Formats: sequence, C-alpha cells, structure tokens
Amino acid sequence: MTDRTARTAAYAPSPLDDRARAVADRLHARSRRQTRTAFAPVLAHAVTSRLREGSWDPTQSADGKAWLADKLVALDPHKAALCYQLCRAIGARRVVEAGTSYGVSTIYLAAAVRDNVTDGTSLAAQGGALSDAKVFGTEHEPGKVAEARANIAAAGVSEHVDILVGDLRETLTTVRGPIDFMLVDIWIPMALPALQIVTPLLRPGALVVCDNVVSGRRQYADYLAHVRDPAGPFTSVTLPGHGGLEVSRKN
Repeated sequence: MTDRTARTAAYAPSPLDDRARAVADRLHARSRRQTRTAFAPVLAHAVTSRLREGSWDPTQSADGKAWLADKLVALDPHKAALCYQLCRAIGARRVVEAGTSYGVSTIYLAAAVRDNVTDGTSLAAQGGALSDAKVFGTEHEPGKVAEARANIAAAGVSEHVDILVGDLRETLTTVRGPIDFMLVDIWIPMALPALQIVTPLLRPGALVVCDNVVSGRRQYADYLAHVRDPAGPFTSVTLPGHGGLEVSRKN
C-alpha cells in the first residue's frame, strides 16, 4: 500500500462538493506547510513570552500576537468534516463560528447550512426563511477578513456567511437566535466569553464544538469547567486525539 493509499484509507472522503473542496484542500495544504515551518518560531516566541510575561503561551505577548496575526491556524480536515456532519445531523441553519481566520472551517459550516436548506431538513422543521440560514463568523484581523471572504466566495457559499468584524465580545451581541451550532476555534482567552454571549441564543439540543481542549486543557480550564458543570446548561463529551475536541449539547 502506498503512502497516498494509506492516507486515503485512514479518513473518509471530504463531504464538500467539488468547488468547495478545491478551495478547502488548497487552504488545508497551506496550513500544513505553515505548521511544518512554525515550530522554531513558536518556540522562540514561547520563550520570549515566558521571560517577559511569565507564561509559555506566545499569544500572551505582543510579539507573539503580531507574529500569529497572519497565520492560518486552520481546523484539521477531519475535524472540519465532523462539524459539517454534525450540522447536517441536527439540521443546523443558524451557526456561530468564533474564529473565522481565513475561512477554512467557515466553508464546511456554510456548505452544511446550504445543504440543509437545499434538502429542506432545517427550514421545514423550524419554519425559517431562506435568508435566515447563516453562518455568523467572527474575525478581529482585517487582512484575514478580506481573504476569508474571497475564499468563501470561491467556494460558492457566500450567500450563507456573514463575517462579523471586530471584537467578538461586541459583534456577537448583534446576532439573534435561535442558534443551532457553534464552533469555538479562537484565541483561548476569548473561548469562554464567546460561549457565554451565545449561550442564551442556543436552542435546546444545539451543539457547541471547541478545538484543542486536550492539548490545551490547562489554558481551557475555565471553559471546560463551565461546559462540564453538572448544574450548568450543557452536557459535554471529550473526543481525544489530534489535540482533542469538546462537544457540548445545550440542555
């Protein structure tokens, strides 16, 4: 078995249509290239952050934030595909994405919303209008916003995306419910604030997916305590591997 065949056998094919898949595959490849070349710079920024800020997290320093400002930091393809399938399974038509970056995961989410609208699973069940079927992305970096919009347009899913530009603690307050699905893949200190803003908008049975909760369990401690609280509004499960995912269901 060749390496390519082995990789093909390891994961199911992308759920995206040909047009969207071509864009997503290009961006995933770009993300992999960045990841391969990023180890040394990340280590250097981590050391700098430790010396100056007392934390190994490079995003806590101004230099680290500036260096990461133009990086993809994209959701892995199989995780993005899982989000697509979850959105399809629950008939999601209104989705919040905390952390759009260059629009990689946004393409999967918007494709799921579009496909739900096309086959009627969401609109028929919830009685919504076609114009209500949206992914509300959030992004703080203007340069990323411009390229994300271009990528989303190239993938053919612009109709179902609205990128909210600026501080998500402000922009998310403009979104109205009900929200069916939320993806949290953002600078870790913003994860819990984003969820807390959106929680009142989540319908019963809505799903929230948060990336890298295993590899970043210490940094995500407050977030995880919130979604795993037996007295709280969520029932949660952790999926291990590749940094981990936390999948939380609104009670």
